[in-house]
Amino acid sequence: MRDSDPAFVAALQRAREEGILPPKFLWARVKDRVTGAVVERGFWSGDDTVMLEVISGQTGMPEMRTYVGGADLQVGSIPRVSNLTIQTIDVSLSAILPEVQEMVRGYNARLAPVEIHTGLLHPDTRMAVSPPEIEFLGQIDEAPIETAATGGESRVRFSVRSDGILMLTRKNPRKRSYEGQKRRQNDQLGRYSNVVRTWQIPWGMEIQNDKPPTSSSELAARFRDMFRIGK
Repeated sequence: MRDSDPAFVAALQRAREEGILPPKFLWARVKDRVTGAVVERGFWSGDDTVMLEVISGQTGMPEMRTYVGGADLQVGSIPRVSNLTIQTIDVSLSAILPEVQEMVRGYNARLAPVEIHTGLLHPDTRMAVSPPEIEFLGQIDEAPIETAATGGESRVRFSVRSDGILMLTRKNPRKRSYEGQKRRQNDQLGRYSNVVRTWQIPWGMEIQNDKPPTSSSELAARFRDMFRIGK
């Protein structure tokens, strides 16, 4: 269970009397298509570009970040679950904003890590009452660009999957292959893992390739021979 900022909690408690303004913030780490360098881009649901302090979803420490406004950021409902199922949320941005075009066309957004924060603004001053709280950590699964017809609205829609739970489904080949296991103090556990499924293990009469007895006297003879009875 995480601890929220006292000012954030107090603003929630006063929301019935004073009102509440909960903007959303999107932070993505895309990659340069040529060099592979990480490039960070931020957008929020307000109109103007702002610089403010948020709680990093990676380190849990405050960070100063710049969020571009006017992107018409829309974040779908975020499921609150207590199990290990992979959750997916829908996020969309206006496709006509140059910064949005740059992020999805100029950079590689595939599997880009994403942080979604929720902030609280004071109803009168429109100032943040505390650093926005991290609400969702994930990675971009899909980012189709919709080109609308004349008079329509073009948008970029992200499908963001929960990152922490998704990592639990990834296989680590270093723990499953024989070569990977062998590096651990010459562990031989996986030596025959590729061929063991084809092994035929003989048992019973198949050990000596014998045919089953056809009479009670033959069965008794084999029984005496097996246990050396009368010898």
